[in-house]
Amino acid sequence: MNKQNFITLTLIISGLVLNPVMAETVHHTVSQNQHINQSVVSKVTTILHNRGLDEDAAEEMASNLVNEEDEIWLAMMMQALQIQDIVTKDEVFAYLSDAALHKHELDFKSYDHLVGMVSKIKQKSLDPYTLKQLSDLTKINKQLFV
Repeated sequence: MNKQNFITLTLIISGLVLNPVMAETVHHTVSQNQHINQSVVSKVTTILHNRGLDEDAAEEMASNLVNEEDEIWLAMMMQALQIQDIVTKDEVFAYLSDAALHKHELDFKSYDHLVGMVSKIKQKSLDPYTLKQLSDLTKINKQLFV
């Protein structure tokens, strides 16, 4: 286990002790990690390939979008968004495939980026409750993944 993964794991465990809601989210994420981690890159690759891109080009675009270290973190975030009933994983995958296709940069530690993504997916303005949930998620992300 490399140093960064050890630090990340330590921070997650510390967060679990301090926040039971986070504990439930991480528990679901860890128990379903094999299903989720059908890998973000492979799922985005499949979506792009189904849209008509060559498989090698689709894989390169998806790999450029999400690096290996961020992949697990992104899967956890998508699980949290789905548990909080904000957006589904399939909706996030569709957003990610568009981002990969257009070569957009992702910054899910940014509240503005997260709100923009959810607004684009839902095609409407977000209610204050959803904005609060996204703000809380962003704060957790910033604490866990410095």
